[in-house]
Amino acid sequence: VAVKVLKPELAAVLGAERFVQEITTTAALQHPHILPLFDSGTADGFLYYVMPYIDGETLRSKLDRETQFGIDEAVRITTQVADALDYAHRHGVIHRDIKPENILLHDGRPMVADFGIALAVSAAAGGRMTETGLSLGTPHYMSPEQATAEKEITGRSDIYSLASVLYEMLAGNPPHVGASAQQIIMKIIAEPVEPVTKFRKSVPAHVAAATAKALEKLPADRFESAKAFGEALHDAGFAHGTPTHADHAAGSGNARSARYSLLAGAALALVGVGAAVWAWQHGRTAMPRPVVPLTLNVPNANADLGRFAVSADGSRFAFSTDEGIAIRDAGQREYRILPGTQSGESPSFSPDGEWIVYTTNGRLRRIAVSGGSALSVIPGDSLFSGRVSWGEDGSIVFENGSRLYVIAPGGGAPRLLAKARSAESPRLMPDGSGVLYVDPQRGSRLMYYDVAADTAVILLEESSEGQYLPTGHILYASTSGGLFAIAFDPKRHAVSGTPVPVVSDLQPNGGVAPFAVTRNGTLVYRAGIEPEYRLLVRDPRGKVDTLRVAPKVLSYARFSPDGRSLAVTSGSARGTNRHTAIYDFALGTLTRFTVDGGGHSPVWSPDGTRIAFTAEGQDTDAEDIFVQPVDRSAKPVRALRMPGDQHATAWPSDTMLVFSLANSARTLGAIGAAGGGIGIFNPSAADAKARNYTSAQWGEYDAAVSPDGQWAAFTSNESGTPEIHVRRFPAADAGGQWKVSTAGGHRARWSGDGRTILYLGVDNKTVRAVHVTPGPTFTVGSSEVVMTVAGLGPAWDVDRRTGRIVVTQPVASEGAHMIVLQNWLDQFRRAAPSKP
Repeated sequence: VAVKVLKPELAAVLGAERFVQEITTTAALQHPHILPLFDSGTADGFLYYVMPYIDGETLRSKLDRETQFGIDEAVRITTQVADALDYAHRHGVIHRDIKPENILLHDGRPMVADFGIALAVSAAAGGRMTETGLSLGTPHYMSPEQATAEKEITGRSDIYSLASVLYEMLAGNPPHVGASAQQIIMKIIAEPVEPVTKFRKSVPAHVAAATAKALEKLPADRFESAKAFGEALHDAGFAHGTPTHADHAAGSGNARSARYSLLAGAALALVGVGAAVWAWQHGRTAMPRPVVPLTLNVPNANADLGRFAVSADGSRFAFSTDEGIAIRDAGQREYRILPGTQSGESPSFSPDGEWIVYTTNGRLRRIAVSGGSALSVIPGDSLFSGRVSWGEDGSIVFENGSRLYVIAPGGGAPRLLAKARSAESPRLMPDGSGVLYVDPQRGSRLMYYDVAADTAVILLEESSEGQYLPTGHILYASTSGGLFAIAFDPKRHAVSGTPVPVVSDLQPNGGVAPFAVTRNGTLVYRAGIEPEYRLLVRDPRGKVDTLRVAPKVLSYARFSPDGRSLAVTSGSARGTNRHTAIYDFALGTLTRFTVDGGGHSPVWSPDGTRIAFTAEGQDTDAEDIFVQPVDRSAKPVRALRMPGDQHATAWPSDTMLVFSLANSARTLGAIGAAGGGIGIFNPSAADAKARNYTSAQWGEYDAAVSPDGQWAAFTSNESGTPEIHVRRFPAADAGGQWKVSTAGGHRARWSGDGRTILYLGVDNKTVRAVHVTPGPTFTVGSSEVVMTVAGLGPAWDVDRRTGRIVVTQPVASEGAHMIVLQNWLDQFRRAAPSKP
C-alpha cells in the first residue's frame, strides 16, 4: 500500500475527527479508473489515508519525459478519466484537483488518485480554509471559478481541469502558462485559450472543438457532464462554435466573458478597490484620489527596462539605451539623449531631480539633466561601480564587485559596508540610515544594512529588490513575480505580518525586478511576462524553418556534435520550472532531460554522450556544474562545486571544460572581482579544481573554443560595450588579444572550419559573422550580417557539422512595458492593513 500523511500544521487546523468523517464518504467509490481508498485515521497527531500501491508512474512523469503524447493515446487517457469523473459526479463527489500528478498510469491505464481529498479538507476546515495555507487546485489546471474562489464548485470544474490536462498532452503546455501563480490565475480568469491546433495542426477538428468547449470560462458553456465530454472526443461530427481570438478582443460586451473580465480587472486593481471599500466601511467623508494607470512609452526598442529611474516628484523618467541615457520630462512626448552618456547605465536621479548619477566603463559619473559635461563622483575615479542609487538624503550607494559602498551627502571617499559580502540592487532608506539590498549568495534574500551599527540582517526570502515606504512598509518584488508590501519596523530592523499583494504583472528578469515609488506617491514598474520564443533554423542556403515546438521561455540552445539533436533550456530565470530538454530533429520530439528544477546552460561532451548543465546544489545556495549521460542511464554527478554561480560554455576535450563564473564568487584569483571571469577544469577528475583562463576588472565571459582547440572567442566589457575578443587557448598569456566584433557583440560561436566567428549583435536583431585567419599573427577580416530576426532572443547556436544556425524569436505578446500608477501611495495608505 501507499500511505499519504498530511502536513502537521494542516492537520492541526482540520482536526482528526472531522477529516476522517469526511474522507470516509469517498471510500465507497468503486471504479476501474479510480484509485480506491483503503483506510484513513490519525496517529501521533498525524492524519493519514491509505491507497493501493501502483507500480507505474504519474502522468506528470510521463509528460516531463515525452512532453507531447500521440493523439490517440491522449484521447484514450482523457476518455477513461472522464468516465471516472462522471461516475464520481453521479455519486455526489467532485475531485477539485485534477492534474497530471493525480493521474497514475498502471500498464498504460489511468487511475485517478486523491479522489475526494480536496473535498474532505475543504469540509473539515469549514470556514477556516485561509488558516490552512492550502490552495485547492493547481494553478495551471484551475477552473476560472476556482481561481476566483467561488463557494459553489460543480462537476464542470473537474471537466475544465481535465481538458487542461488533455491540452497539455496535445500541445506540450497547459492552456495558460506564466512565471508565477498570480500570472497564471489572471490568464485563466481573463484570457481566451488559444486553439490547440495553433500548436499542433494534426489534432482532429472534433477533438480541438471538444477541448475548446470544455475550456469555456463560464461553467454553463461547458459540457453538462464528463460523459458528454468523453463522447465528443470520439464524435467526428462534433463542432463547437468557439469565438475567434478577434471576437474575444473586440467583443468586450460579450455577456459570456464580461463577468470574468470584470473579475480580472478587480484583481489587477486590488489595492485601489480595497482602499475605497476600507474608507466606506470606516465612514470616511473624503474618498482618496483615484489611481490613474498610464502606460509609459519607452525611448526605443533597446531601452533597458530593468534599469530605469524616476525623479522624486514623478515628473522625469530616465532609461539606459544603446544611444546613451534618455530623459523624458513631464508634458513632453519625446525623449532626449544626454550628450556624452553613450555607455551610461543604471541611472538614478538626485533628490531634487536636477542631476543624474550613472555608471559608465566601470566608473561613476554625474551629469546635469539640463546638459553639460559629466563629472566624476569619486575622488581619483578609482573604483569600478555596478548598480547605483541616489538617496533622498543625498547619500549615494553603489555596487563594486558584489560589495556595497556609500558616499556621504557631502561627497568624499566611499565607505565600504563590510558586512554586506554579496550584494546587488541596493536602495537607501529615506534618511540614509540603512540600505535595503539583495544577497544572491543566500538565495536572493532581501537584507537590511544598518549603516551606523555596521550590521546586516535578513528580512525576506526570495526577493528581488525592496523599497521603504512612508507608510511603514517595505514594497518588494518576489523572485517568482509580483509586487508585495509588508510591515517594517526601522528601529528593530524587522518585518512583521502577512505580505499584501500589490500588482501581479511584474516579472523579474535576470534577477532584476524594476519598480519605484516616488515621493509624491506614484508607482512605476515594468509589467509584462517573460517573452516566449519560437525556434528558427536557418540552413546554409539561407532557408529558415520554424521547429514545431510550442513557444517557451528559452535561454540556451546547443547542437549535439553530430547535429541530430538540440539541447535547450526553458523556463524563467529564477524559477524551479527552468529545465533542459532535448529536441530530436528526426523524430520532431522534445524530451525533458533535467528532471529537477533549475537545470540550465547545457553543453555537450565532445562525443555527444554526456551533457554538462548548471543546477543548484542540494546543500548550497550556489549553482554548481553537473554532468549526466544523455540517455540518463546514471544520475547527475557534480563535476564542479564553487561558492558562486557558474555555467559551462565549451567542452573542447574529455579533460577540459570551460565555464563562466558569476561576479559573486572569488575563488580563482581575480575571477569574480568585478564582472566575472573564465575558468577551466577537468570534468573527469574527482573533486576537480578549477584554474583561471582569463579575468579582468571589467568582466570576461562566455568563451567558445575553436574546433582545433587552439583559440577561444569570448565576450569582454573592456570598452564598456560587450565585444568579442580572441586569445590563444588554453594558455591565455601565450600571445596577444584581438577584438573581432564591431559595434558590440556577445555569445560567440565558431564555424566548423575555424575560419569564421559568429556572434549576436547588441541590436537584438542580427547574427553577424567575421572571417578570421588563425596563426602566429591572428588576422581579422571582413564581417557581415548573416541573419536578421526582429527581437532576436539569447538562445542560439551553430551546427559545426552542417553550418545550420538556430535562433529564437519572440512570439506575439504584450511584452514588457512601463506602467505608471498615479496617486497609488495615497490609495495604499488608506487600504494597507494596520501594522502589528
